[in-house]
Amino acid sequence: MRGALRLVAALGAVALGCAEPTDPALCEGVIDVGCDGGIPGSSLDDASGTWVSSPWLGPHLSYPKYTTLRLCHGLGRPPASVEVWAGFAQTGGVAMQIGSAAIVIPACGTDPGVTDRSVLIRNGGGQDFFARFVLRP
Repeated sequence: MRGALRLVAALGAVALGCAEPTDPALCEGVIDVGCDGGIPGSSLDDASGTWVSSPWLGPHLSYPKYTTLRLCHGLGRPPASVEVWAGFAQTGGVAMQIGSAAIVIPACGTDPGVTDRSVLIRNGGGQDFFARFVLRP
């Protein structure tokens, strides 16, 4: 019995340790990108319905560390998936990002973070990037 209690306590500690910490700045200071008329270089592929923020070689968008962007897109519907491709220069090669550098925020309070017009994306990592965003229907 004592061994079972230790196991339950240990599993509870592991579960608490694996919980994602709350980032109080997630929804503060959101930067609107392209919401006032589009993003120069962005495009919507009529055949696939995929929206991209820039061509492969750029120029890519500034994507500062610890920043949330409201990325206005041209899909006309909420995207089914969001990809973040980032590098250290405004033009040139980029690599797909995962984890804290590519957080899609589903909601800020009662305001939806993923809509038919925009997506909230957070660079929660400690590195400044230039990014290419790909939104798929």
